[in-house]
Amino acid sequence: MQGSVDVFGKPNRKFKFPENPVSHGFERGFTLIELMTVMGVVAITITLALPSFRPVAEKRQVVSAAEEVISFMATAQGEAIKRNDKVSVSWFSPGGHDDDWCIGASLPPKTAPCDCMETVTTEADFCSIDSVPYRLVQSDFVDMSYEFIHMRPAASSFAFDPVSGIVVDIADAESVDGDWLFYVHSDMTNSGNNLALFELQVSMNATGYAKICADDDRQSIIGGYPIC
Repeated sequence: MQGSVDVFGKPNRKFKFPENPVSHGFERGFTLIELMTVMGVVAITITLALPSFRPVAEKRQVVSAAEEVISFMATAQGEAIKRNDKVSVSWFSPGGHDDDWCIGASLPPKTAPCDCMETVTTEADFCSIDSVPYRLVQSDFVDMSYEFIHMRPAASSFAFDPVSGIVVDIADAESVDGDWLFYVHSDMTNSGNNLALFELQVSMNATGYAKICADDDRQSIIGGYPIC
């Protein structure tokens, strides 16, 4: 806005510019009813979206667990070669969709495999290498009550040979024949036909070679892996 001048053309110092106009319109926030309506819509949207997210989460859990079993075996094999000493691997799977399963690894001088069910670190049969626990249990992957991983056979053990890395007997280091399977599957309650939504199989032979394949007898097949 232009200022004013007096009769002599000089600025009128007494003139005050008007204050900036401020909108005096009606201003208010959300009412309680409006806020509750918005929250209700958000809750409904989240509820409808959850079922679509669950398969994605279960698939990720299965893939992560299968890769972890592979990594566990490779680490045990690598420790045997690095230390020039046998490293034993053992596991236990109770069956019946029980979640109390485990996989463990240990160093000699033990002539028997460690007990992966042992949780007391000071016990002689606790699965460890240089006092570092080497165990896989259900709580490492999921916080659920169903059996996430089971094995065939349900319980077994072997050792990695420090020279060749092949699978040998723990006690006398003779080579052994074996074809072990570790089944990693999602929640059995996901379907009405008692089939898990996802499953991967980790197989390992007597040479110590481990691989992952996808079970096609499931509701969904995890891509990126060969069919078993």
